[in-house]
Amino acid sequence: MSRGRGLRARLGATLAVLAMPIASAGVDPSPAADRVPLNVIVVHTSDAPGGVDPRAQELDAQLKKQLRYESMRVVSQERIELAIDELGTIALPDGRTVRFRPIHRDETGVLIAVDVEGAVKLDARTANHHKLVIGAGAYQDGHLAVSLEPDYAD
Repeated sequence: MSRGRGLRARLGATLAVLAMPIASAGVDPSPAADRVPLNVIVVHTSDAPGGVDPRAQELDAQLKKQLRYESMRVVSQERIELAIDELGTIALPDGRTVRFRPIHRDETGVLIAVDVEGAVKLDARTANHHKLVIGAGAYQDGHLAVSLEPDYAD
C-alpha cells in the first residue's frame, strides 16, 4: 500500500470514529451514572436561643461537636440533579450566590467544585449520602452554612 493510501485510510477511520456520536444523537448521552442528585440545604446558625429546626437535625448532629451555636434554622432546602460538569446555583439570603459543579463520580463518591461568593472556593470529595458542609460567612446575628449531600441509588 502506498503511503498516501495508508494516510487516507487512517484519516477515514478517524473521521468515522468522530462521526459516531453524531449518528447516535437520538440516544440519551447522560446515563444515570453521569448524573448527581444533590440535597442542598442552607442553614443559619446563631447564638440566639431558638433550638434546632427539625429539618436540620442530621446537620446539627454533624456540626454540634465542631461549632458553637444555640440555634440552627433552615433558610432554604432543595434537591438539584446535575450532570457531570453541569453548574448549579443557589441564592443565599444576603444576595450572594453559591455555585457548585460535580466534577467526577465513582464508587468512592463525588468530587464537587464549590464557589461561595465572597467566602470560599474549593474542590472536595464526599461519599454518597454524606454531607459536605461549607461555611458561607456571617449573616445577621450568626453565620450561614451550605450542605451539599449526594443522594443517588448505589
